[in-house]
Amino acid sequence: MILLNEISEALPKSNQPLVKQIYNKAGKKLMAIGLKSGVALADHIAAGKAKLMVVQGEIDFNTETDSYRLERFDSFEIPEDVKHSVVGVFDAIFLLLIKESKNTMHS
Repeated sequence: MILLNEISEALPKSNQPLVKQIYNKAGKKLMAIGLKSGVALADHIAAGKAKLMVVQGEIDFNTETDSYRLERFDSFEIPEDVKHSVVGVFDAIFLLLIKESKNTMHS
């Protein structure tokens, strides 16, 4: 996929998260996110049900009470209504599938 190649090539030079939208229709989004080692996706709460899958590298998924190390091909169901952050451990790319909750969907 071209978007993943673009993120992979830009990753070593980026000191911020690289976020590309792949799909957005009928309340479902698919995002590709790249995090260079040490770069964080700051604390936030998912806009609905969400699942991520690591396609390259390693990330730490952190909540106030837990931390999970996720490696290539690991998938993870993101807890709803839980503030979390994601940090690149080794240059990482992951896919994020979001099903927006009804109260955040646009008509």
